[in-house]
Amino acid sequence: VREAAGTALDLLEGLDNLPQLLTQLTTGDRKARIAAVYALGRIHSSKIFLPLLEALKSKDPDLRTAAARILGEKHHPKTLAPLVNALDDPEISVVTEIATALGQFSDPRLPKVLDPLIRREEQIALAAIDALGKIGLPEGEDVLIMALTDSRPSLRSHAATALGMLRLTS
Repeated sequence: VREAAGTALDLLEGLDNLPQLLTQLTTGDRKARIAAVYALGRIHSSKIFLPLLEALKSKDPDLRTAAARILGEKHHPKTLAPLVNALDDPEISVVTEIATALGQFSDPRLPKVLDPLIRREEQIALAAIDALGKIGLPEGEDVLIMALTDSRPSLRSHAATALGMLRLTS
């Protein structure tokens, strides 16, 4: 009971701090803006999604990476399309984090979205393969089987592991 009360109090304090965090996200220095993104991740309110989606468009790649991470953790259905649209980001770290974030969603369209990422830089490809495993949908099977033929050993290994995570029906 005490733990639940403490958690509830933390949530209320988070909501009380929401206006300050939103201000910090838009006007703070770089470090403060990134901290605000992570703080927003601890708040359970629909009011956090629009500011996080705006942070996903920031000029700062670290801020975009942080926003992608939190949006993935929250996995709100309305944030799926903006995350997919952000896959054209020029920064490898941002695309990697978005691929990881997409692994938090359960949408049968995602294997087709993640498939082209497997032919990209190794870091991105590994994140896409791991996301397919976490998603666990049978629609990812063909993509992962193709990844088993990749020339990069780490991708083949991750693809084999991800295949074992799929919920296939016989």
